Amino acid sequence: MAQTNDREKKKKVGKILTFILLGGVLIVLGIGLGVTVFDTDSNADADTNLWDRFSFNAEAEAAETAIPLEEFLVNVKGDSSRGHAIVRMEITVTSFDDQAKDVIAEDIAKVRDAVIHVVSGHSTQTILEEAEGEFIIKDEIRDRINRSLEEDLIEEVFVTNILIQR
Repeated sequence: MAQTNDREKKKKVGKILTFILLGGVLIVLGIGLGVTVFDTDSNADADTNLWDRFSFNAEAEAAETAIPLEEFLVNVKGDSSRGHAIVRMEITVTSFDDQAKDVIAEDIAKVRDAVIHVVSGHSTQTILEEAEGEFIIKDEIRDRINRSLEEDLIEEVFVTNILIQR
C-alpha cells in the first residue's frame, strides 16, 4: 500500500509540475506578444507598432469616387424602316483618383463627346448586348473617356438608366 501511495503522490506532483510549467510558458508567451505588439521603443526603425499595422486604417484604403453624369440623349442607327432611334441614357463613372470629380467637371465636354461618340456608333441591338451580365458598351465608354482625358482616370462605368425609343 505504501507503494501505491508513493505512486499517487508522484502522479499528483507530476501533474502539478506540468501545470506550473505550462502556466510559465503561457506567461512568457503573453509577455513576449505584449512587448511585440505594444512596444515601439525597442524598434527604432519602425514608425508604428505591430498593433497599428494590423488595425484598420481608413486613410490607407483608397476611396472610390462615384460621379454621376447628366442624361445623354443620342440618335443611334435604327433597326426599323423609320431611320434613327433615340437612346436616353444616364451613367455614373467611378474613379480611385481624388481629383477625378474636378477633372471631369473641367473637361465635361470631352467626357460627353466620348460617350455620345460611342453610343451613336452602335445600333439599338448592340447597345443592349451583354457579356457576363454586363453591357458590353460600358467598357467602350470607359476606354473612350480615358482616351479623351489622356489618362486612366475612370475605373468603371455604370448604366443607371437607359431608354431606347425606336
